[in-house]
Amino acid sequence: AVVSTQSTGGKQSDDLDNNMWVSAHSQEEAMKKAVEKFKVPESEISLTRDEDVLDTWFSSGLFPFSTMSWPDNTVDLRTFYPNNVLETGHDILFFWVARMVMMGLELMDELPFTEVYLHPIIRDAHGIKMSKSLGNVVDPLHIVSGITLEELHKTIDNGYLAEKELVRARAGQKKLYPKGIPECGTDALRFALCSYLTQARDLNLDVLRIEGYRKFCNKMWNATKFALMQLGSDYTPPQRDLMTCKQDTTQFSTIDRWILHRAAVAISDTNAAFKEYQFQQCTTSIYNFWLYDLCDVYLEATKRVFYKGTEEERSAARHTLYTCLDTGLRLIHPFMPFISEELWQRLPRLSTETAPSLVVATYPQCGELWTDMELDSRVTLVKDIIHTARSVKDTYLESKAKPEVYLTTSEEVEDLMGVMEDLVGCSALHLNQDVPLGTAMGTVGNRGTVHVLVKGLVDPVQEINRLHAKRCEVERSCQQLQEVVDKHSEKVPVHVQQANNNKLTSLRDEITAIDSAIANFKTLAGN
Repeated sequence: AVVSTQSTGGKQSDDLDNNMWVSAHSQEEAMKKAVEKFKVPESEISLTRDEDVLDTWFSSGLFPFSTMSWPDNTVDLRTFYPNNVLETGHDILFFWVARMVMMGLELMDELPFTEVYLHPIIRDAHGIKMSKSLGNVVDPLHIVSGITLEELHKTIDNGYLAEKELVRARAGQKKLYPKGIPECGTDALRFALCSYLTQARDLNLDVLRIEGYRKFCNKMWNATKFALMQLGSDYTPPQRDLMTCKQDTTQFSTIDRWILHRAAVAISDTNAAFKEYQFQQCTTSIYNFWLYDLCDVYLEATKRVFYKGTEEERSAARHTLYTCLDTGLRLIHPFMPFISEELWQRLPRLSTETAPSLVVATYPQCGELWTDMELDSRVTLVKDIIHTARSVKDTYLESKAKPEVYLTTSEEVEDLMGVMEDLVGCSALHLNQDVPLGTAMGTVGNRGTVHVLVKGLVDPVQEINRLHAKRCEVERSCQQLQEVVDKHSEKVPVHVQQANNNKLTSLRDEITAIDSAIANFKTLAGN
């Protein structure tokens, strides 16, 4: 209560003066304390009760149950107290979280939640704390809708900053956002923030990364548009979900079974990461499935099937493609709710699907039926072969060139020759055949070599010199690793020794392949 006495002329005392306050459980107790404190009779004292007796953090401590009509024993209170997870920041862990725990135990005799998820503090791209005077504050709405540099300047022209600070803030905005902030959309911002989430205390927000995820949204949109064209307007989904119901796998091609395996891996990894609140791992797994598995490999590999395959092959590819789209959109929905919902509504429905929206649809849980690590290893090799062949092509030839390519490997890749031929962009792909003169070589670790026919298109002498330089580099790495291997002791773990030995073998194989290429070019040069 605020105390006024006749000594103040009957006027209420300044409520900011701590000396004029007393605390008590009742009016009578407050009067008694005031008499004792000011040494005056009750007739000379006036008490004014404070209307707001709960400070911010005290009332916040009551939040888990006071919002549900406590102390009344309502249905909401019985249903939603205690809760499961609280999400908050490190900076108010003791201001708020500790108070909620204490209040819950004292007044409800039960913890208000069992887990606390702590998010990091958002800083600018350089790790500097956001400050209006530095001009590095980012409004989420500006990221969603975009804003020009001139409009950014106007946001700080509000009279709150001194002229000197205003100049510095404008310079900071111009340095960070010379062209303003591009329109990124809600989904890209949400996905980016989740992709940043680690156990670190700080999050360095880079608008360029968010813009990258906006382009990823465009990739998803175009991939789904292309896929719907391949499915056709008369497409009917399979009677059973391919990811959860046992299927006759013989009707599916190798690349079909591989992408379903990758979908199964994405489901497993995402759900495991969700359970551990590892949202960065969730976004990484989903992003990799959409971009590197579905778009970069499967969609490109199945163009041959849709244009030249049999009806049975096209049917299996359509069912596979539909399943991957449906699974991918369900997986990404918590992170990109708007674009995933829009695209999912355009897909035909399984006969067993009753959900009107992705918001209430079942999240993917099962996918182990298609798990095949041996197949995954083979396709990983094929992807490495494709990468190596493209790299050799880009080094020697124009981008539109379609040379013949010779592949030498002991691995089983016959059933994926068509995929490699299409993705490499060659006129013919030969497996384990005699390599003619005039080829440029690339190695695929110790699992194979790729030779691209470049005869008549390159200078042999120049290539011999380049290969000699590369051989010296590889030989130097080989010698350094040999010294490490020679010093192996019993303390070095077995798996480390094995890895070093394997790498040493790979380097020696690469030297042998380079020597073969040098000899090839010497013959071509007439030496």
